[in-house]
Amino acid sequence: MKKKVLFVIESLSGGGAEKVLSTIVKNIDKTKFDITVLTVVKIGVYVEEVEKYCTLISMLPEYEKLTNPIDKIKYKVDYRKIYKEDCAKIYKKYVKNVYDVEIAFVEGFVTKLVANSTNKYSKKYAWIHTDMIKNNHADDNYSNFEEHKKIYSKFDTIFAVSEYVKEVFGEKFGNEFKEKTKIQYNPVDSQEIEKLAQKPINDQYEKQVKFIAIGRFVEAKGFDRLVSSAYKLHKEGYEFEVWILGQGEGKNDIGQYIKENQMQDYFKLKGFQENPYPYIQAADALICSSRAEGFSTVATEALILNKPIFTTDCSGMRELFGEYQCGIICENSENGIYDMLHNVLEQADFSPYIDYCKIRAKDFTIRKRMSEIEGILNA
Repeated sequence: MKKKVLFVIESLSGGGAEKVLSTIVKNIDKTKFDITVLTVVKIGVYVEEVEKYCTLISMLPEYEKLTNPIDKIKYKVDYRKIYKEDCAKIYKKYVKNVYDVEIAFVEGFVTKLVANSTNKYSKKYAWIHTDMIKNNHADDNYSNFEEHKKIYSKFDTIFAVSEYVKEVFGEKFGNEFKEKTKIQYNPVDSQEIEKLAQKPINDQYEKQVKFIAIGRFVEAKGFDRLVSSAYKLHKEGYEFEVWILGQGEGKNDIGQYIKENQMQDYFKLKGFQENPYPYIQAADALICSSRAEGFSTVATEALILNKPIFTTDCSGMRELFGEYQCGIICENSENGIYDMLHNVLEQADFSPYIDYCKIRAKDFTIRKRMSEIEGILNA
């Protein structure tokens, strides 16, 4: 009999955790597992992909398809209720089936929801994707620290996506959960990435040195530090081009900075791209300016495409590089980013890093990671 597994996540927007979940449901052994994904809202670039491979249930209907003004008002009222009402009531209202395994796949609200599951017999797992001290948005879902901490006591196992994420989780909540906190690296489909990277794009870089950065325009990604460093370096006479792929609430601010400082010819915002891999392939290297990460999916994908990674010392990067110099890891500050890119542009030879990327990329196979995850679900 197939194991019935429920993954809970707020949406399927274009973030790293959402991409990882899409990869899991696509590659999991369908003869062994019956997968359901529950979201609060049915929005995001991975909705169509997830629906191909599993059952997708959303608490709320698709807002864009609502034509009746009353339905739109009801949607907004119901949305607020979901986040304000008792989570046990919300669980009973929206989770109609019984599952063998229930997984809160991101921090915050869905962790609280799964912790309040009325299913006494399911295994309950929490996934941690980020540095929960630097990136502390999950705290907003709880009235105080003790409530937040207590939630994790209700899970059988807590999975951190890197050793660093595990260490920070322990630093935040103490040693109480040490024994049941495990490391589970994200699966990355290297063959699919290499295949999609070959697709043509109607765009090309204009400068000789080509950088790419990818992520949501939120504070944690540090794009404000990247654009400021790029401005200083260009003023000093360095020729290069930076593309950023992504969307988010901070995009307009970055765009305004670019416009005010006349950076349009060398710093370009390309929006969200469903297939980012040809863009990575066209670049010389990936820049990660993040203040906080978990275990960067984008950086792993760049490594698979043999692109050097020039990154801040945010969580997971040293684990990603392993013993190989797949790029440069700098101090996690604006000055660190500036100094790193200054040295890179002075050097202008990426070939040693590329050789190490080719070696390290062999360690990332989808089947290995999926076997580990299937073992977790079968336990």
